[in-house]
Amino acid sequence: MKKGSDTKSAYIMIVPVIILLTIFVYIPLIIAFIRSFVDTSGDTVQFIGLGTFIKILQNKNFTKSIWTVIKFALILSVFQISTTFLFANALVKINTKLSMFSRTLIYLPNLISGIVVAVIFTLLTTFNGGIINSVIGNMGIDPIAFNNDVFWSPVSIIIPTIWIGFGYFSLVMYAGIINIPKEYFEAAEIDGAGFWQTLRYITIPTMKNYFILLMVTMIVVNIQMFEIPMIMTNGQPANQTMTPVLYLVHSRSNGNISDNEITTSAVLIMLIIVAINSAIFYLFRTRKEQEWEM
Repeated sequence: MKKGSDTKSAYIMIVPVIILLTIFVYIPLIIAFIRSFVDTSGDTVQFIGLGTFIKILQNKNFTKSIWTVIKFALILSVFQISTTFLFANALVKINTKLSMFSRTLIYLPNLISGIVVAVIFTLLTTFNGGIINSVIGNMGIDPIAFNNDVFWSPVSIIIPTIWIGFGYFSLVMYAGIINIPKEYFEAAEIDGAGFWQTLRYITIPTMKNYFILLMVTMIVVNIQMFEIPMIMTNGQPANQTMTPVLYLVHSRSNGNISDNEITTSAVLIMLIIVAINSAIFYLFRTRKEQEWEM
């Protein structure tokens, strides 16, 4: 087949995707940006510039929800990347059949919706009648208000979130490790390098792109966290588990926020995600350039 035919086939395959993205992503995004700079509440459309952005950023509850979800995202990113990386290394070391069974087992939670997971963990952590409190109650320990305590409520959100994503992130890490050329490990073994030295000088540097991919994915997903906080804590106590999306849902249902403010808030959340991810890419790119110079 000629090269021109391959190029033509490639364009034919790409065009439908571009059309769908344009209709369902780019056009709505452009409309959202335009609406965030105008006021449509009256009979006429008025340009107000950054007025709506300033109004939203002056809302202490909304800004607090942003800082809350950023903290969640950072904690989850560090914990998930470190634990799944170590677990993936363990999967590589065990025999093939056990490894296949383990991979299948840990991936199952990823197939369950966030609402179902939240219901499951609510049954575990409920103050009166929850499974955990029933067990510790039989041990003579006072029940814990997991979903209504300032300290425990964020923990009760973080744990099921980890449980959902652990399998997926472990498999991505596993795929990265098995794609490292075996010659690297054989050469390290000949040189007398131990497990930790191999991990530090071969595995981790080789898997930098996987770390970036997972970090970006976790930040995008966790900043838009909604189902688990809504079911388990409803953003309480004292808004300690209130996320931006959950706050907007509550405010819209109570009539405390206009459609314009909701659109602008959504744009603001997207800009925060873009800013954080851009900083991550810039940081890793800078380090890579420094390594090349050395």
